[in-house]
Amino acid sequence: MSCIRFEVPVETVNTSNRREHHMQRHRRAKGQRDATHLLWPGWSGPALLVVRLTRVSPRTLDTGDNLPIAMKSIRDEVARQLRLDDASPLVRWVYAQAQGEPSVLVELSWGDDPLAAAVRAQDALAPPPPLVPPASVGPRAPKDRRQKKEKAPRKPALRGLAALATPAGPAKRRP
Repeated sequence: MSCIRFEVPVETVNTSNRREHHMQRHRRAKGQRDATHLLWPGWSGPALLVVRLTRVSPRTLDTGDNLPIAMKSIRDEVARQLRLDDASPLVRWVYAQAQGEPSVLVELSWGDDPLAAAVRAQDALAPPPPLVPPASVGPRAPKDRRQKKEKAPRKPALRGLAALATPAGPAKRRP
């Protein structure tokens, strides 16, 4: 079996709608990263792998965006330990959640492991979108600086509060 599994005993929270002091957020993220770093069992396998992060908590989160946001610090530290960017196409991140005492279960799998095989089968049915190539840095055509753009007509400048006042009805002339 090609799998490494360990548990990080930290509580994760959804930070997208949380109003808190930036230092409190920093301390929580640092604590999550430090706990992941201390419990990291080491890894020297191949570069293509699947990482499943399972959030264990009494309550569940929305799986669309709140679940990945809550585990961003754990993901960053796992990617750092793998010496990869967390956006690298060499790693496939999978999120899950379960109910229980607060912790995060980290599973790394590759090769013929059932988790890696299941993700490969899912990708075969609905492959992930292709990577966007970086913008080409080719030579640009020089601009003709002699041509001037037409300027939009300027609005008349208002002079004082009297210019803002408009008559309510037809103007009456006083003799």
